[in-house]
Amino acid sequence: MASSAEETTGFEHVTEAEVDGRGRVSIAKAGAQAGTRYRVSRRSDGEILLTPVVSIPRRELLVWENPELARTILAGLAEAERGETVDLGDFTGDVDDKGDR
Repeated sequence: MASSAEETTGFEHVTEAEVDGRGRVSIAKAGAQAGTRYRVSRRSDGEILLTPVVSIPRRELLVWENPELARTILAGLAEAERGETVDLGDFTGDVDDKGDR
């Protein structure tokens, strides 16, 4: 039988966990998968909510914020998949030594 808190929040009690001496809690019994990232939210009463997230590098944020750029990239990938590409040679000589890679 679900508690009233479970009924109002939509959460289901899965297990209990204890914080170790280094402040860590294992959430494997709750179904957490290795390599999954979580946004951690805390309420004033101490309740903690873990929300699975996907993080992207800042340099890729431009694509997510610009739908036209995303469409252009997807079109280019589709062209490449169909073999509609042109080899323009090696551009490694155009990279400067300051780390613009």
